[in-house]
Amino acid sequence: MNPRMNRCISAILLCFCMISFCFAQQKPYRITIKWNSEGSSYDGKMSYLTGFHGDEVQVYDSVVVRKGTSVFKGKNLPDGLYQVKAGNANPIHLVISESRKFTYWNDAPAHIEGSAENEAYQMAHFQINTYDSRWPDITTLETASVGHDLVYKYLLLEYLGLDACTTPDARMLHHPLFNQLISDKLQSENITIIDSVFDRYSLETEIGQYYMVQTLKYYNMDNNVAYDDILLHLYDKYYLPSGLQLFSESYERRLKNGVTRKRHLAIGAQMPPLEAKSADGKLISTASIDRPNTVIWFWDADCEDCLEETPILNEMYEKYQEEYDFEVFGYCITADVKRWKQVSEEMGLKFINTCDGLGGSNYDVIDYFNILTTPACLLLDQDHKIIMRLFTLEQLEEFLNNLNPDKYNIE
Repeated sequence: MNPRMNRCISAILLCFCMISFCFAQQKPYRITIKWNSEGSSYDGKMSYLTGFHGDEVQVYDSVVVRKGTSVFKGKNLPDGLYQVKAGNANPIHLVISESRKFTYWNDAPAHIEGSAENEAYQMAHFQINTYDSRWPDITTLETASVGHDLVYKYLLLEYLGLDACTTPDARMLHHPLFNQLISDKLQSENITIIDSVFDRYSLETEIGQYYMVQTLKYYNMDNNVAYDDILLHLYDKYYLPSGLQLFSESYERRLKNGVTRKRHLAIGAQMPPLEAKSADGKLISTASIDRPNTVIWFWDADCEDCLEETPILNEMYEKYQEEYDFEVFGYCITADVKRWKQVSEEMGLKFINTCDGLGGSNYDVIDYFNILTTPACLLLDQDHKIIMRLFTLEQLEEFLNNLNPDKYNIE
């Protein structure tokens, strides 16, 4: 056979296989909803077939109610829990997995033809909520689900909660209650609780990957010390070792840069020596400070909060610097040297006072410390390791007061 003909036949077969695969992946549906005796009152109104995926709600289909009936039909409907709504009727919840072509009469209890799984799901709810005097256990729910796998898993979730959902079935992402319960844990700001989620749903699972994306985004915030610790924990314990790239390239860069900056500010991180010039042109380095504690004070000569807070810090320094043996290293981020000198003189600043506009800084302070607002501050120990950051002067007062509660008391 001609080689060109062979290539042509191979290409046709490949296209045929790809088309067959695409059609095999599709899950066409035709769902007919017969509204109850009052259904005719919905005629002409829109009805909606809505699905869920994590925290996303998606309208998969919408049709006009005609003669008390809604007919939803399309090419693809993934496995999951769906909600059908029309007018002021109570929403109908459907489990879609084994059957996608059926008719549902919206009575009490519902009458269904063509979907044994939805018969089981609706009847289980009806019997438990109407006749059972005690809360169902696993055996009761297993019996009620009549062998329908997804129905059983959804009933476990709805009646027994997350602890009963031990298998990492990705279809759980399509149940809104699952997302609500998982999100509550992941947004708890408690590392132990957060770990319990990812210890159960590892990053090898679709559930683990989905919620790692959501959680990293949630905690990748600026100016929140508690969030920073959680972000670094998640990144180092789970995301980095996985080798996965779950974000776009641009967000991966943003995440990596954010993590790097937060490492600079983490409690226990050692601040690299900062060099800057004072008003007399002298280059001063934090490395020359040998005190039990040092306050690094980033401020701006045109910042209202700075103009209010910096004099208070200066007062604290004048009164208590010697007896509490702490130092303040001020760094004004403005390029307007004249303004800085004027404000500094008006305040009568006594602590070390340097300015970015004079040049001489040995690294980009704003970038390195991710300074978004001023004033921003760090408290260092004798080894220049960070022990507090983004604290108020009241919190600084409390810290110093705890060093010697009998002496320190600002009026």
